[in-house]
Amino acid sequence: MAFDDFLGNRPILETVRSQLASCRLPHSMLFTGVSGIGKWTLAQFIAKACNCLRLKDDFCNGCPNCQRISENAHPDVKNVAPEGQFIKIDQMRSLSREVFFKPFEGKCRIFIMDEAEKLRDEAANSILKTLEEPPDTSILILITSRPNDLLPTIRSRCQMYPFAPLPLADVELLLQGRTSYSSEERQLLARIAGGSLGKAVTIDLAEYRRQRDEMLALLEACSRNFLYANAARAASGWLDKRKQAEFDSKTGILFTLLRDLFLLKAGAETQALTHADIAGKLATLSSLYSINQLMNATQSLDHLEAGMRRNLNRGLAADQFVLRLGGVTSNP
Repeated sequence: MAFDDFLGNRPILETVRSQLASCRLPHSMLFTGVSGIGKWTLAQFIAKACNCLRLKDDFCNGCPNCQRISENAHPDVKNVAPEGQFIKIDQMRSLSREVFFKPFEGKCRIFIMDEAEKLRDEAANSILKTLEEPPDTSILILITSRPNDLLPTIRSRCQMYPFAPLPLADVELLLQGRTSYSSEERQLLARIAGGSLGKAVTIDLAEYRRQRDEMLALLEACSRNFLYANAARAASGWLDKRKQAEFDSKTGILFTLLRDLFLLKAGAETQALTHADIAGKLATLSSLYSINQLMNATQSLDHLEAGMRRNLNRGLAADQFVLRLGGVTSNP
């Protein structure tokens, strides 16, 4: 495997290869885009290309340096990830010291920070000077699916590489060789994964459909002849505090269902829908809602999702969502 084996985002790949060839690779880089589209993989490829013992501006994947980087065992390539919920200041203080060390065995030191949006403010502030003036022998690569959650001072000190989702047809084709799903199931997986191969290959489709059915029941309970008791009962599984992972995934499903209802209101074709396999059911639901209800509910759901990172009262926020979706209240 070498650069030519990288999937998708060819403009970014060619930019990186050109920068490597001309020795102008930035020393502070920011890879952005949804999860599972190759950001971390390209960062690993760069680490190998910078330290490969056999090739220049590419990598062989067979020399001792390439193999040790693959095994996360090379002393000059360090992966940084959140400890618990956040990347903490002690981690960044350690990075700021190590970035000035000379390479131990390779030609360049590479620091790859995944989920960079989880930097605490004090941790982010502590590496500003490091990002602005890194040594020539070190490269820092920050990876995030939420660039707007990073401090502007972090973003401004890095060269940004915005990764696009893979084309759905490419995801379907790749799934054909990796799964036993039918053509219709591969189409659904590609759509719900949003062009992320990494997400598509990890989705349990049966579990996804179960959770989607639960969220459809909630949308139906909030539609015509709205009764709060029915909506609260339909939302009870979504709000179960013992199932945080399910809450996150069901919230994501709700967003895509609401998006499809918007699109149907706007007269979109079936192929534009994430959930094209249930287009008929969604068309019926769409007719039961007004544009204002869908807008108010989407804004409320966005507030709920963001608030969960700040210990927002989940029950009260969910009540606000179902009441606005049901048309009982509206956003000010």
